[in-house]
Amino acid sequence: MLSLLANHSLGNWICSSTSTDIKPGSPYPPTSSHSYRTGISSYSSYMPGPLAFMNSSQPPHQHIKDGQMPVPPGGQEEFWFGAAQPLLPIVWSLEWPPDIIQAIQRSHISINTLELFTILAHHLVLEAAVPTATLHHASVAIWCDNTTAVAWANKLRSSSCHFAHRILRLLTLLDTVPTAKRNAAKALFIAATTATSHGVIAATESERFRFWTHWQNFLQNTFPMHQPILSNYPLPTRLALLGAFAAFIRAGQHQPANKQVSAQTVLLALRAISQTHMLDGQPDPLADEKGQRHIILKRQIENYRRHDPSPKRKLALPHIAIKYLNVTRADNNPRYQAIHDLCTIAWFYLLRVGEYTQTTQTARRRTIQFRLEDVTLWNHTQVLCSTLPLQTLLSQCTAATLRISNQKNGRRNQVIHQEATRDVTCPIAAIIRRVHHIRQHTSDPTTMLGTYFTGHKHVAKQVTVTDITTALKNTVQVLGLARYNITPADISSHSLRAGGAMALHLGGVPAHTIKILGRWSSDTFLIYIQEQITGFSAGLSTQMSSTPLTPNAAIQPTLRLLNS
Repeated sequence: MLSLLANHSLGNWICSSTSTDIKPGSPYPPTSSHSYRTGISSYSSYMPGPLAFMNSSQPPHQHIKDGQMPVPPGGQEEFWFGAAQPLLPIVWSLEWPPDIIQAIQRSHISINTLELFTILAHHLVLEAAVPTATLHHASVAIWCDNTTAVAWANKLRSSSCHFAHRILRLLTLLDTVPTAKRNAAKALFIAATTATSHGVIAATESERFRFWTHWQNFLQNTFPMHQPILSNYPLPTRLALLGAFAAFIRAGQHQPANKQVSAQTVLLALRAISQTHMLDGQPDPLADEKGQRHIILKRQIENYRRHDPSPKRKLALPHIAIKYLNVTRADNNPRYQAIHDLCTIAWFYLLRVGEYTQTTQTARRRTIQFRLEDVTLWNHTQVLCSTLPLQTLLSQCTAATLRISNQKNGRRNQVIHQEATRDVTCPIAAIIRRVHHIRQHTSDPTTMLGTYFTGHKHVAKQVTVTDITTALKNTVQVLGLARYNITPADISSHSLRAGGAMALHLGGVPAHTIKILGRWSSDTFLIYIQEQITGFSAGLSTQMSSTPLTPNAAIQPTLRLLNS
């Protein structure tokens, strides 16, 4: 339990409202000679070490100072007696297991965590020592002088703390499990919780936590009498609070800039409230009796969407920009070599930027970058060994296949195949140069394709999204593509993927083939092509004006008159 406590800050929820019914830590009465039977409840199986009750017929006066027993280096010792209600005097001790003692010595566990666990131990000892009926409708005062532990306790004891609710339910379930099976049951609980938390990428979960915090702060500052969990409120009250919060987010009052946000951001904020409720086992507060989003909230979001400015998507990058990057490719700068090669590969293979660049965050993502082991080089139908000399690979390789383990849309182990063009912008040559450069410095097959080694120590670094975007904007500026209505402001790293799709469309490739090559799960890729309407609509007006006459005989005289 302590290891669980250290990982998740548990134990806070046991503090209920403060009263003086039972006071642990009060001075031991010298005249008392009552004895308390040595025993341990079923809850002791949750404790990290053996929990022992001392016979109070031997009062440890000599060990008491200021109402507390000195804490041993390997555990916790305390004594209790009743105040407002009678309670047989209790002296109890708790030993930390060896791994916890080592963690304390190495400063891996803070005093705040130990104090917090002591609060939990107080509650468990109390349940073991006092009849259950006595604790019904009773409040317990647990004294603690650790400010951080008290702050955690006050926060997590709130009825709005869904995390505390889950822990309570799990502990209740564990109490029904045979002692010998509890470790296995706890392992299953932890495995299920871990799988649930990893069911979304870190950015999505972080976004939910962020908006849930805004929701809590909004209620605390504006509606302090209401709780964040809305399950017990009637539908009109829920809708009123959620609508007010949506207006609060829309106005940007949750951020320092106070700048109006889009309807999509408001929708994300409401979705965070909905998901937090459902993850806690509560009904969706946004739903009506049919389980659908309530019409009041739908119309509010739709009004925001209608007043949002039109989105301006980034433009497709033409082939001339890729040619410029390869012509100006520096042979003595590994960083720029990697950037230019990756731009070429991304343009021809229609790659998403997250598939070949490194982000600044270390959190989990769904998309896995292309690695060295994901590249297969071909000489027609024969696989080429990637360790062959550079010139041999450049002369013999006729095609290359990239296999992506996982991607944004959740599809796994898809492959993309392209053939060599034998010109300056050949994507196969760019892949070969990447593979050769990496193999010169490491044999690790999991090395990312966007890795480059620099300096006399050959330090491994990763090409970032910023590197790609900067290179593309500079290229557009140097080539003067503004005369074609393509400015640096219109370009981003996504312009490579859109540019490849546009080139395929202009080359007469069917939309279905473009969709397969780009691994699009819908027809959204057409949006990027339609943005540059000149290429998308070329020749359409001519085809429309040459449409054959209608065969309807009733209007033939009129048509002959118009054509005369």
